[in-house]
Parts: sequence; C-alpha cells; structure tokens
Amino acid sequence: MYFCISFHEEILKRMHTDYQKHIIDILGRNSDIKFIILGGIHGNEINGIEAIEKILPVLKKKFDPNKGQIYFLKGNLPALEKKERFIHHDLNRLWLDKYIGNNTSEIVELKSLNDLQQLIIRDICKGKYDNCIFLDLHTFSAKSGVFAIPACNAKSLAFAHSFGVPFIDKLSGKLPGTALSYWGKKGMTSMVFEGGTHQTPEATENLMAAIWHSLAYFNLVDDQLPEVIQGRNRLKGISENLPHHLELAYRHQLSDNQKFEMKPGYYNFKPIKKNEALANQDLEIIKSPETGFMLMPLYQKKGSDGFFIVKEKK
Repeated sequence: MYFCISFHEEILKRMHTDYQKHIIDILGRNSDIKFIILGGIHGNEINGIEAIEKILPVLKKKFDPNKGQIYFLKGNLPALEKKERFIHHDLNRLWLDKYIGNNTSEIVELKSLNDLQQLIIRDICKGKYDNCIFLDLHTFSAKSGVFAIPACNAKSLAFAHSFGVPFIDKLSGKLPGTALSYWGKKGMTSMVFEGGTHQTPEATENLMAAIWHSLAYFNLVDDQLPEVIQGRNRLKGISENLPHHLELAYRHQLSDNQKFEMKPGYYNFKPIKKNEALANQDLEIIKSPETGFMLMPLYQKKGSDGFFIVKEKK
C-alpha cells in the first residue's frame, strides 16, 4: 500500500493542478498496461464513483503494482456537485474536434472535457493507445438490466463479449461525441458498462462486479479472487435469460426544444413490436418503426435520446 501512495504522489507532482481534480486514485508502477476507469461523466450517475470507492480498499491489498497501472477518474465535476446529468451540455456528447481545445465557449462542461482529454493523452497514455484501456461506468433511468457497449474495434468487441451480459454492437458509431467513440477511434480498447438504475444500491454492486471482471480480464488481478468470481456470478444471474449479442436497429434522437414523454412500463430488453405506441412527443404518438427489444427508455428530464431499439444478432 505504501508504494501505491508514493507512486500516486509522484505522478501528481508532474500534472497540471486542474487535471488532479479528476483523479480519485492511481495504483501500480508497470506502464505496460494502463487501465483508465471513469465514473460520473454524467453528474447524476454517481454509482460509478461509489463502486470505485468501495473497491479501492480491497484492491490495494490484493493488487500487484508490477502488473500495470490503474487510473480511477471522475468526469463532469460541476454536474457531480449538483448531482445533475449536466449543467450546460452533455459532457458525453462533446468529444468532437470542434470542442476539443475550445476554451472560448461559455459551456461549463468544456473545462472537464479538455482537462480529461489532456490528462489521458499527455499524462496517462502519452500519445500511445495500444496498451491503454478505457472503461466508462454508467447507469440509466429505466428499470432493470445491465449491458455493455463496445467501441468499434475488434479488441473492444472481445472485451464486451467476455462479460457474458448483453452487449450492443454498432451503437457507439451512432452516438457522435461520446468518450467511448473518441478513444475507440484512437485504437484504445474501450467500453461503456451500464450497471443499472440511477442511484440504486444494485447498480453500485453491478458496477463493482464489472470492474473486478475487467481487472481480471486484463490480468491485473488474479482471475480466481473471490471478488472476481462473485462479480461474474452476479452478472451472469442478471443476464442469463437475455439475448447476448445485439445490434442497434433504431435510435430516437431528441432536439432541445422537443417535449418527450415515454409511456410507462418500458425497461431494457423488453420485447416490442413494430407500430407499438411507445411515447408522446410534441402532442404526437411515437410508434416503434421496428420489432425488437427496448433499450434505455428515457424517464428523466435531461437526455438527447428518447429510446433505442436493438435486435439480436444471429
């Protein structure tokens, strides 16, 4: 444990002060593998940070610092203080060239965007991404389910497949401006893990399970640790009756001035039929254009997507 703390302090000495605010903790000294775990890119999704804080005391006792480096980060700092999804703009839609390096806009999220981007490029990965891994922890407003969203590259797809939970192919390419898409395009093994309903104890436990599995998958901890085995069994129990490999069939995108209200009773992976009435939008009924499974129906005030429809990939 002493070594982990001293290494952390040595790294911080070389970093810009503003970058340090995003760091929860740093473990390890071997730079052959650099694993970045991010929580709270949306300020109302606090479960990821809770999961990290619960894991750290145990991990520090069981992690061999010679196996790699693990960086635990937090995302939208102003929104996290208020527990709101965002203040001015969704931070997970800003990872685009027109915003990267932009310090002239009044969008408060640009500060977190550019500090995180520079922290990862300059101080963590140092411009090389083949040995960097990015895990983005999320929750959702709907009830039930866990799932993974890999970046559009083979290593990310294999990572998502390893969890044994539903994973959604082709979704990251349809969501411009996400951190997942940004780092995936640079060749980094990248994945979003959706752990459950916002601010529930179950979501924190599910995200802890995802972290333990991920660390074992990349040989950063022993594959037979009780925490790894228990976590995998937990995720398997949640997902065993759900389709495993799915792909995006439809995304219902919203603009800022639209009034959208999802009809009650929808949850992740609920089967839906073509022409089924799903929501009300600007006094019109929104019907499903496809037969498939519901994904991430919007039951919160802020959000740029009303729902997604996914289909099982044969």
